[in-house]
Parts: sequence; C-alpha cells; structure tokens
Amino acid sequence: MTDARIKEIVTALEPPKGKGLWHGGASPLGSLRGVTAEQAAWKPAPNRHSIWELVLHIAYWKYAVRRRLTGVEKGGFPRAPANWPAVPKKSDSKAWSEDRALLRDEHAQLVETLRSLDPARLDRKPVGGGKWTCADLMMGVVLHDTYHTGQIQLLKRLYAAR
Repeated sequence: MTDARIKEIVTALEPPKGKGLWHGGASPLGSLRGVTAEQAAWKPAPNRHSIWELVLHIAYWKYAVRRRLTGVEKGGFPRAPANWPAVPKKSDSKAWSEDRALLRDEHAQLVETLRSLDPARLDRKPVGGGKWTCADLMMGVVLHDTYHTGQIQLLKRLYAAR
C-alpha cells in the first residue's frame, strides 16, 4: 500500500489500536460492543431500522464494494435480500453473534482488498465497469460506515431511554 489515498481510507475504516477516528465516533464494529441481541433487534418505530438490520446492511455493502473492486461475481453474500438482508426469524444471541461475525469477516476482507489494491487503479472504474472509480467506491464505503455508525449510536441511546 503505497498510495496516500489508500492509506487514509484504510485508516478511516480500521484505525490503529488506541487511536480513535478523527470525528470521535466509533467504527461500526466498535459501536456494537455490549449490544445484546434484544437491543440489536429493537426498533424505535414499526417502519424504522434496527441495529441488527443496519449491521447486515453495512456488511452487505462492504461485500458489494469488495466485489466491485475485485471483479468477483454476484451472489456470494450469505444473506438475502441484497442491500437490506433480513434479520433471522429467531433473533437470539447465537444469531446475533453470527451476524456480528459476518460483519467482522466482510470488514476484514474489504480492508485486505484495499491494502492490496494497485494504486494505478484508483482513478479507473472497476473491472466490471460502472459509474464510479475505485477511489469513489472506497471513499463511499468510509462515508457509508460513518453514516450508519451514527445511526447505531443513536439507536443505542433511544433503546436505553425507552
């Protein structure tokens, strides 16, 4: 990883141990510390997302960006439907642990993909084409994480105050 843009994006996705993100917020993974299955499944209103739904959505988009950067065919994400995968019908601690592990795994695979990306590809469109450059996709996933992590933090507070 020699390009400064790749280094900064990887740092934003995975800050070094003991160093927080510049905006003071947690990463999606960090925001889940101490969140129970009950808390993760809770919704503040019927047509609103839960923490659990956000976790699966974030995991899906880490997969989708990695897939676009590497040219891997669609269909490899283990949950459906795409974009907003369904929370398991049995929302217990085992299922919650498995879905947190899915997010950790997708996160690790994306970070590894970014670290190994040829910097010459940053300003080009991904292998399969598309509207955005590789750099756009990489920055997009950082912003996506930040946005939804804020929602998770808010949902934790709303749950505590209910």
